[in-house]
Amino acid sequence: MSRASAAAVAAVVMLATFEAGSEPAAPPGPYSPGIAEIMIMTQIRHAKLWLAGEARNWPLADYEIDEIKEGFEDVVQYFPVYKDMPVGKMIEATIMAPIEDVEKAIKARDHAKFVSTFDKLTQACNSCHQAANRAFIVIQRPATSTFPNQSFAPKRD
Repeated sequence: MSRASAAAVAAVVMLATFEAGSEPAAPPGPYSPGIAEIMIMTQIRHAKLWLAGEARNWPLADYEIDEIKEGFEDVVQYFPVYKDMPVGKMIEATIMAPIEDVEKAIKARDHAKFVSTFDKLTQACNSCHQAANRAFIVIQRPATSTFPNQSFAPKRD
């Protein structure tokens, strides 16, 4: 088929799909992430939190735990029930206290406390996944960095 013929066919198809005088379709509304997108970002931030804490980069660790907390707050607000599970209440009951403990360890710049509270947060994540019938999602400490383009070392002034 020649280019001219292909263009003519495309024009006819386009014209056939529009009615004379019809209004154009409304643009889609603003993007709203689903719970899976929020949880994937939470998993990324969980890994970065560990790497920052291990490097004793307390400002970065503080940033990451705050972002994790905000992500969970979004889930509580926008997905209080997901697939008949009270996810919002589960997060409030299971996850928020361990997040506060990690925040305290970071503010104290206490590496040993950070490790222990990070592990408790990770266990809480897995407990929540099990309770939500998502036991196949198992979170753990990252073994290595998957962020070769980011240094986790504390900035030296």
